[in-house]
Amino acid sequence: MPYEVEYASDMPGNDRSSNPNESDSDSATENTYPTWEKAAEAALRGKDFNDLTTRTFDEIERLPLYTRERNATPRNEEGLPGNSSFARGHRASGNVLGWQIRQQHLASTVGANEQILADLESGASAITLKGAPETTADLNAVLKGVFLDMAPVHLAAGSNTAQAQALVKLCTENDADQNSFSNNLGLDPLTQLARTGHLNGNLTEIAEQITELAFQVDTNFPNIRPISAEGTVWSDAGASDSQELAAVLSTGVFWLKSLTAQGMSIEKAAGQIELGLSAGPDQFLTMAKFRAARMCWARIIDASGGNPAVADILIHAGTSNAMMTLTDAWVNILRTTTACFAAAAGGADSITVAPFDSIAGLSSNSALRLARNTQLILQEETRLASVIDPGGGSWYIEDLSDQLAKSSWKIFQEIEGLGGIGEALISGAWQAELSLTRNERMMAIADRSMPLTGTSEFPDLDEIKLERAPLPDPAEIDGEQLCQPVPLFRWSSPFESIRESSEAIEDQPLMFMANLGDIATHTARATFAKNLFEAGGIRTSSNDGFLSADLCIEAFTQSASRIACICSSDAMYSEMALEVARNLKEAGAELVYLAGNPKMLPELENQIDGFVYLGCNVLEALAGIHKMFGAEEHDESNS
Repeated sequence: MPYEVEYASDMPGNDRSSNPNESDSDSATENTYPTWEKAAEAALRGKDFNDLTTRTFDEIERLPLYTRERNATPRNEEGLPGNSSFARGHRASGNVLGWQIRQQHLASTVGANEQILADLESGASAITLKGAPETTADLNAVLKGVFLDMAPVHLAAGSNTAQAQALVKLCTENDADQNSFSNNLGLDPLTQLARTGHLNGNLTEIAEQITELAFQVDTNFPNIRPISAEGTVWSDAGASDSQELAAVLSTGVFWLKSLTAQGMSIEKAAGQIELGLSAGPDQFLTMAKFRAARMCWARIIDASGGNPAVADILIHAGTSNAMMTLTDAWVNILRTTTACFAAAAGGADSITVAPFDSIAGLSSNSALRLARNTQLILQEETRLASVIDPGGGSWYIEDLSDQLAKSSWKIFQEIEGLGGIGEALISGAWQAELSLTRNERMMAIADRSMPLTGTSEFPDLDEIKLERAPLPDPAEIDGEQLCQPVPLFRWSSPFESIRESSEAIEDQPLMFMANLGDIATHTARATFAKNLFEAGGIRTSSNDGFLSADLCIEAFTQSASRIACICSSDAMYSEMALEVARNLKEAGAELVYLAGNPKMLPELENQIDGFVYLGCNVLEALAGIHKMFGAEEHDESNS
């Protein structure tokens, strides 16, 4: 009989009830929510406390203050790992031996074998192989000297059955105990479908082939996981955290149905799958996502009639490709360090940290070393793995985990209502949902409410660009096109594109900073404007300010600039801005900007070509300059 999962009507997070040992029974304690709120308002010195509340792309509120009184979710467990919702992990002992440190390598790279051996000798505990050969002989050449029973080699998600069979054959030829192999074969046709829109056959037929292979592998190698349910494909397309997790859950259910339909128990079927999630620069949201993933997966197993306590799921974390930047690429080290820390604190079983230069092409040996050592330092020197669920008991993280689990569960049920993630892709419904979130994210990037250090904030126009060998051309896409592929979207690409178009202008634009008044008067807005224009590749002049309109116009005339931006205080604007704007135009300024909100200065609206202010769309504000100087139009959507 075909297997059908039944979903609980309520959502993950609802089955958790208060630990009696953690109750607020001490009547002497005065740290109630009102007292904390009063203290916070005092520290804000008149600013509205509620203005500190923000929302994620999933419309989850992030409050400025969390307490047990207001945010402790009801629990029916004692708050220990290995119990009930499994938010705190599947094992009561935690992950005290540390997570698996994986390094990713491209099999076709010259010297791949030497790089793999160097990583394993220097602290990596596993390898992910991308583009693995389909023959055992070629694969053996890439992995020469690697002890597969000691250092697992995992195939990247989206690998095909020929690649998987080649790796299994290598393991078969090894004399080690069959139970010692713990590889992942990376079989995930849904990732291939999403990335390319193509499949070599019908999805149902491919699933049957993979299911048959999974049974064969399980007979000989019970600890090898054949199947991946990968989430980075969705995060790379601009998905929210809930959308990514929901799609991963739907992929997992797809394989649970396929495996159990052939007679495999739900617990054993769960053991054939590895979930993959992206780890981003938002530390707390990433921690919450990994905790929420375990909660939701446990709910699926329970609703399917299985025992979540013995249906242990492995979760692999890969640092987000979407967050990586080409501009000021060294900042990527900070991003990946934060992401790695968050994934480890959230309980990831294995982690891959992308080298900081991975977007520029083939990574250098030093970049690979830095990526590896990031994990080694966090694991061995900070002793991060020694603390079981570091976020447990933080009402912020607990509440965020619950809210993210509920949001993901709702989207997951919507995907299942469409027939599952495969049908949602083929119909185009899922691509449409992702596009809505991607557009919202692009708006946040454009107005810098989602700042990107080194790109949209604090750019360095004189940076030395990374020079790396290009990545090999991707393999030709075979098979029938079944759907539109999801786009690859790096957050920084709109600003990088506009920077690139600025650099291509023969007559490089220079923004004259019409700073009015002394340094104390204009420096705040002048600094803001300089940062904004240079994020778009527009260089700015510098000066100590002008005490009169005549001195400002004289300096502009000598600068040979064609564009100018007026910067000062509101008081100075009321005195001089109108006169300076008119005089700049008469002196030859083709575009005049002002650092300030047009709503506050309506009398200047007809005299100013553009206003730059906190929350404005920077890409739109810069469009006039690029058009005037003949820069090519940039693509804001794709990397």
